[in-house]
Amino acid sequence: MRREQQGGSDPEDPRRSDDHLQDLHRHRQTRAAKAAVLIALVAILVVFIVSNAHQVKVGFVFFSSQIGLIWVMLVCAVIGGIVGFIIGRPNRPERRED
Repeated sequence: MRREQQGGSDPEDPRRSDDHLQDLHRHRQTRAAKAAVLIALVAILVVFIVSNAHQVKVGFVFFSSQIGLIWVMLVCAVIGGIVGFIIGRPNRPERRED
């Protein structure tokens, strides 16, 4: 069977190269969009936290304390980010060593 009859399985086939470049371009656009959204959300979070820097009484499980609202929001944002990362992370199959 000749290479032209195999339907684009030739690595030198320009159609396969174009598809690969389009996939790569789409992947880069997606990553850039996600990065832009992340930067915008972090900027909004920072402005929100800094504008609410006054002292508040916070009730913890066994005690209460007067601390800055900025620290409460910052800790909650970090905990939320960690939880979101853990929940949103795709499962990775375990690697078996043969």
